[in-house]
Amino acid sequence: MKTYLRHRISNVIDVKELIALELLDFEGKYRNYVETHDFWEICYVTKGEITLFLDEKEVTVREHELVLVSPNRKHSYYSEKGNENQAFVVCFDSFSQALNAISDHVFAEDSLQYGCMEKIMEESATTFHMNDKEHLEVLDAPRFGGQQVLLLQLEYLLIGLVRRMSVEKNSDIVFFSDENFYVDLVNAIARFLRENVSQKITLDEICTKFNYSKSFICKIFKKEKGVTVIAYFNSLKVEEAKRLLTESTHSVSHIADLCGYREVKYFDTIFKKHTGTSPVTFRKLTTNHRNQEARYELSKN
Repeated sequence: MKTYLRHRISNVIDVKELIALELLDFEGKYRNYVETHDFWEICYVTKGEITLFLDEKEVTVREHELVLVSPNRKHSYYSEKGNENQAFVVCFDSFSQALNAISDHVFAEDSLQYGCMEKIMEESATTFHMNDKEHLEVLDAPRFGGQQVLLLQLEYLLIGLVRRMSVEKNSDIVFFSDENFYVDLVNAIARFLRENVSQKITLDEICTKFNYSKSFICKIFKKEKGVTVIAYFNSLKVEEAKRLLTESTHSVSHIADLCGYREVKYFDTIFKKHTGTSPVTFRKLTTNHRNQEARYELSKN
């Protein structure tokens, strides 16, 4: 007789709670106040287009496009006068780290996105009172299973967006298990910096590479490594510079260039900060030390 074993399903996207479901009509020229909150927010434009301000960033979201706003991100909406603009907003709680890869990105219309959002709006209207109260209020006679269908459709949508981002935008997007997420991400960033020690890489480029916000990467990197991302990168560059100063005859300016520094003066400042001496003095000291070792070996013979 065949034995059947149970398989526990792993949830990569797990929506904990629904917080708000709102259909917003932007009548005339409109701009709401800047807000920030500790949950995720989907803005799906059902008609026209709106402008979304994310901190200092400005993005346009057009009909049937959506954007996912990450928790604790300052944002506000703007609509031009004379246009009929409408958006559906879904607010929810989730601790799934994969969502960081798709936050603050405008997704153009596609069939999965359109179908999921249409179903979410349909189920919302037959399950909850659509209002501006501080909490969702269930209808007296809601459609059977409406809340669960909403949850399933939302998770299906989010999984689809993560898959779509990994295929369309950047095939190098890195996802980690929730269990060792912070350590794995920091180690991946550190490895990327080591492999590109000769390059001039900015914090913005690192965030783009790994698809996480600047504040998030800075926070977890400092927590795991004890130093900032840039300080860590500079320490790698200094170690590489020390090797080149010791093993090669390249000029200091050329070594600065090989380590990704375009200005020798700045390279000199960073090097001195980490070693307590200038590159020129370091080379003289290591050269003298090698000469002394060589003379000692000769004297033994």
